[in-house]
Amino acid sequence: MSSVYRRSRSARIAATTFVVLFLVIPIALITRVPPWIVAVGLSIVGVACLLGAVFVPPRHRDSTRHAGMSLITATVILAIIHFSGLLEPLYRQDGWLLLDLNSEVRPLQVSAGGRLTYTLSTTNPGPRAALRRRFTVDGVPYDGFLMYGRLPDLEHVRFTIVDPPTVNLSSQDEPQNPGPAVCTVIYANPGLPELNPSSWNWTTAYVPGDEVVAVITSNGETHRDLDVGETLTLQYCVAVPQDHPAGTLYHVRTSLSYRDPQWATYITHDLRFPVEDTVVVVSPSN
Repeated sequence: MSSVYRRSRSARIAATTFVVLFLVIPIALITRVPPWIVAVGLSIVGVACLLGAVFVPPRHRDSTRHAGMSLITATVILAIIHFSGLLEPLYRQDGWLLLDLNSEVRPLQVSAGGRLTYTLSTTNPGPRAALRRRFTVDGVPYDGFLMYGRLPDLEHVRFTIVDPPTVNLSSQDEPQNPGPAVCTVIYANPGLPELNPSSWNWTTAYVPGDEVVAVITSNGETHRDLDVGETLTLQYCVAVPQDHPAGTLYHVRTSLSYRDPQWATYITHDLRFPVEDTVVVVSPSN
């Protein structure tokens, strides 16, 4: 067999494989047939062509073999695509993974000089994990799912955190899985108008006046996603300034930041949520 003939045969097999995939994949996506089912069907037809080439007339033998080899090649490519998961989001067609964040403040009436406890909680209901992003904490890369809240302020002076924040990471299988083993409480003072938390200078050391308190599912060495069924909770306590006037306390939004595998790529979500609870500050004499 000459090298020219071998190159010609390889080119014909490659071209036929491309045409088969070009036709089969869109049809499979429309009908939502998983890649492995398509691969099995093509492999059966491909093997039948290779075996049947023995029985067809000589003038059609090469074409039958080429068709069989093309189908087997397409089968291998589809198997690789199936195990890589590249087309899985297209078959799911389940939209974006947009998580909710529940924010609770207690008490709803507080005296100036008193304390407020904020509880932030989010649960991943599925159908897939919320993937981690990379943040720099004290100069070290932390890859994790991020949940954070901005501390309230009085005339641009942030309320002070009075107790170490607490973290809990739980799941349906392990309802009590303490978070600090994997999760880390971090702080930032980004200022405005920076909205992308991956560009902030995060630190594990709290300094009064910091604007943001957060929890990340990483400790600098171990990094993890927020898996399906897991709940991440952050609780922190702040002091209301003694000179806070009576009236409604202004809350700043809370946020989530994570990556979402969709359409064979990753989309970054920076979701912001209002604090629904209304807190009224009263004078100490009341």
